[in-house]
Amino acid sequence: MATELLYLDDFNVLTASATVTAVTALDDGRTDIELDRTCFYPRGGGQDWDTGTIRAGDDAFTVQEVRLDEHQVVHHLGEGNLSVGAAVVLEVDAERRAVNTRLHSAGHIVDLAVERLGLPWMPGKGAHYPHMSFVEYNGELPGDAEEIRQRVEQEVAAVIAEGSRNEIRFMPVAEMGDYCRHVPDNIPTNKPARIVLYNADFGVPCGGTHVQDVAEVGKLNITKVRSKKGITKVSYAVDGLN
Repeated sequence: MATELLYLDDFNVLTASATVTAVTALDDGRTDIELDRTCFYPRGGGQDWDTGTIRAGDDAFTVQEVRLDEHQVVHHLGEGNLSVGAAVVLEVDAERRAVNTRLHSAGHIVDLAVERLGLPWMPGKGAHYPHMSFVEYNGELPGDAEEIRQRVEQEVAAVIAEGSRNEIRFMPVAEMGDYCRHVPDNIPTNKPARIVLYNADFGVPCGGTHVQDVAEVGKLNITKVRSKKGITKVSYAVDGLN
């Protein structure tokens, strides 16, 4: 049975109630817990998974890893004892979620800055981890790397200073082009199709967690810009996180 993905509807969801639908012992000694609904984010889109706790009365299950399979079933991997049918309370580690969310949204702020600067790049893959944060684009540097790094850094600072009121919208993939500069060909089919509007004319197709206001990201530094074989990589860091 597909898991209801509560984090898709709410920027700040960290707790929820749910029911255990399956319990599986794994070869590595951990247990796989499936639920009817979850607020735990599974790794994907360059963003790391949530951790936290699932509680049923006095019993607690420690969530160490979260995965989403091709059937939209979320697997909560960790340690503890829970039973099928148990009513549980989910508690996401708020600090880890905040770090992952701010780094993830920072990548989209870089995208918005690149668009505003009119740089001739098409978004590619990204990574939004404390040890490694970057966005890659198809396209070469149209000038000096250091000069462009400074321009992008100045523009992301302007975006953050403006603030925003981000909005979640669900829609068919065919309609995303009305709001998004770039709609990838490989949008996952194992979750509802969703965009997040960072302002009225900049939407991103994305199933990750996002800040509701870009000011929450904090100071965003562009650490390096380089091109190789037609790919430009923009590396970044957020103060206090990287």
